[in-house]
Amino acid sequence: MVKKETLEFAGNKVIIDPANLAFNEATLGHYIEHESGFYDNFGASLAMAEKNLQLKDLQHEKIYNQRYIEAKDSGGTDKLAEARAKADQDVIAMKEDVIEAKYIVTRLKQHLRAWDKNHDNAQSAGHMLRKVMDKLNAEISMRVHNIDRSEIPGLDMAVSETTTEWPTEESTESESEVEESGPVEFETDLDMSNLF
Repeated sequence: MVKKETLEFAGNKVIIDPANLAFNEATLGHYIEHESGFYDNFGASLAMAEKNLQLKDLQHEKIYNQRYIEAKDSGGTDKLAEARAKADQDVIAMKEDVIEAKYIVTRLKQHLRAWDKNHDNAQSAGHMLRKVMDKLNAEISMRVHNIDRSEIPGLDMAVSETTTEWPTEESTESESEVEESGPVEFETDLDMSNLF
């Protein structure tokens, strides 16, 4: 994994930390909530870095042309003036600044591309997570409504240990008395006289 990198240009400091791109199932929501802030920050930094590159390019061209004119005025050919201008220490230093500014622009562009890719990955992970949750919810729902007691080992024993038997009340009448009196019948003709 790429380590944290600090880019400095034109008084600006940008910290690129690939760890900010990391997410998992537990941090996915937090990542999606905060990624746009990172993206905006790096987009603004890229715009400033491109401006810095253009200014460095302009300065390089200016110094190069000055050295070329000086070499030409001292009585040299076009090729000699060009060679002297390219060999000048100030021109070389400015060219190095331009190369560094190009690197910063390219690095920020690549980092933004990584955020783009990671956004797609986060969206895909979220979609897959929702599908798994839906599937699990459906399975749980089916299992709750269609419980097979044989699938839960020790259920009968656990139930019998935690519950007691329903108490039976002894009847005041003996079974023989109930048999002699016959079955109990309900009144079907209800009116005000037999209501109580």
